Amino acid sequence: MFVCPNCGANINFDPGKQLLHCDFCDTDLSPDSVIQKDDAVESTYTESEADANSETGFKEYTTTIYTCKECGGEILAYDNTVATFCSYCGASTVLSSRIGKERAPEYIIPFKITKEQSAELYRKAVKKALFAPAYMKEDTVIEKFRGIYMPYWIYDFKENRPASLRGQEDHRSGDYIIHTHYDINTNVDAEYNGLAYDASSQFNDNLSEAIAPFDFNTAVPFNTTYMSGFYADAADTDAKLYADQARMIVTADIYNNIARDPAVKKITLKTDSMSNLAPEKTESRLGYFPVWFLSCKNKDRITYAVINGQTGEVATDIPIDFKKYLISSLIVTIPLFALLYLVPVIKPTTLIVFALIFSIISMIIVCSQKNKIYVRTFNLDDKGLRYRQEQAAKAKGPDAGTNPQPQPQARPKIKSGAGNDAFFSILAVIGFLLSLCAGGVGVVLYLCVIVPLITNARKNKSKKVVVDDSKVKAKAPGGEKFLLCLKPLIGAVIAIAIWLIAPISDEYYYIAALICMVGVLLSFFDMIKQHNELSTRKPPQFDKRGGDEA
Repeated sequence: MFVCPNCGANINFDPGKQLLHCDFCDTDLSPDSVIQKDDAVESTYTESEADANSETGFKEYTTTIYTCKECGGEILAYDNTVATFCSYCGASTVLSSRIGKERAPEYIIPFKITKEQSAELYRKAVKKALFAPAYMKEDTVIEKFRGIYMPYWIYDFKENRPASLRGQEDHRSGDYIIHTHYDINTNVDAEYNGLAYDASSQFNDNLSEAIAPFDFNTAVPFNTTYMSGFYADAADTDAKLYADQARMIVTADIYNNIARDPAVKKITLKTDSMSNLAPEKTESRLGYFPVWFLSCKNKDRITYAVINGQTGEVATDIPIDFKKYLISSLIVTIPLFALLYLVPVIKPTTLIVFALIFSIISMIIVCSQKNKIYVRTFNLDDKGLRYRQEQAAKAKGPDAGTNPQPQPQARPKIKSGAGNDAFFSILAVIGFLLSLCAGGVGVVLYLCVIVPLITNARKNKSKKVVVDDSKVKAKAPGGEKFLLCLKPLIGAVIAIAIWLIAPISDEYYYIAALICMVGVLLSFFDMIKQHNELSTRKPPQFDKRGGDEA
């Protein structure tokens, strides 16, 4: 621990002052000028207390490792800070502790956001969520914000070499479209520093990406004094895990910079030659980045809130309180019905078309939610945790059996930044249905607005590329999604049947539309349920990373 030279009390790093502060005598000290007290012997602090001759080949520092008996999660404390609850599962049980050594990072970004500021940022974020459960706003919950230095792999790329690309320019001449092909030779002189990915399997990738980026320019050489009063997590993933993903981002940025050059602005570059731009010289380093971390446990589910301790960016899981939502919906319904009462009578066929559109949208939403739940259930979107599970399975040996969890069905890839084809297809179908129910005005709107929008978006698809690494594409079992779609599907089938039979009496159309909307309403309840399943998590279960096995 670090002690005040004036009064001998413990001193902690103050993010607001960027200094070590003594609460007893108000002494402020530079992090590089403190005295460490170890076994009642005072000595000048040197080189992060790192052992350059460690067995791992990396510098290490001695720390207290706290392990949660409920989930197996681990958290590190350099000084005498005591861990009284688990940040990952919310358990308030006594955490077991042991003294161990962890790899020392090369860099650390000190906290700039104080605990009070993080609590205020969280309150503002939750306040905007009208239907957030009340327990998320309780002071006793917010007080559990914990400052944790999260480990991040930092990638640097540098390249200076010639490269070639292929391009194409199209133009019309009479009844012909002429394609002109180009070979573009250039020199890649690029340097990228500070691309960071979290190196802890306990820190969910979705949360770490949500509060990115950190400004690596403010990083300083690692010094344990910045950890005084805070916790840390250990790096337990391989540095190669995110290297290809980072290289893709760099390659796409180089490609886009070339595409913006006036000399090739009119030429469409071929993405299949982008591999020629990929930098080969890569270096990886380890750094500690500041994160304010909060877990809210309610029954058997957990919600997380994380705040970037440098920039104040907030990311939080926010489920919907069903009672609040129903009451608010009823309040809104009254003036809505009054407004509809003043609107001229809608044609029966038009009403059915709108009911069918809502049915289609509801089926798309519930299927999309189910796919996301499937991905979340098997941790397909968390590379760090998947890596840890795979390493644990290998350690158990071949007799442990095969891993029953499915593998991700897609990996990061280069795509155009204009949107995906599925969205365009859905937009086209909905626009066409609207044109049917709105008559000539709808047809004009469809041809003059929606069609040009789709055409222009498709035309500009190849002008810019991005790395599609934000989401893992995986599909839930079809039977589960069919059951979710069954409610709106039955209503849609009845509505279509009535529409095709075309009875003379309007009552049949209204009844069919009503049945269709009832199916949508029942599906809406499934949407809220699935949203809450996505915005809350099961208590994690981590394998211990060594040490006590009791």
